[in-house]
Amino acid sequence: MTRKEQIHAAIYNAAVDAGFKLYIYGGNKIMVEDLLESGNLPFEVTFTGNDISDMDVHAEGVNNSKQISNSLI
Repeated sequence: MTRKEQIHAAIYNAAVDAGFKLYIYGGNKIMVEDLLESGNLPFEVTFTGNDISDMDVHAEGVNNSKQISNSLI
């Protein structure tokens, strides 16, 4: 399996398991839309870091330290 296929599988599984879709808005913003609960507004998600050792994901209104500690991963 190529890295592209691995990345695709990870995104696919996350989107299906969690019930969301990703899209680009304004040419440069990655937006998330909830497919399970109507009425939730889409929100922007950003990725920071230069490599796997310092990668982080940010979403407005989400406390990363709390989210990571409660993660099932």
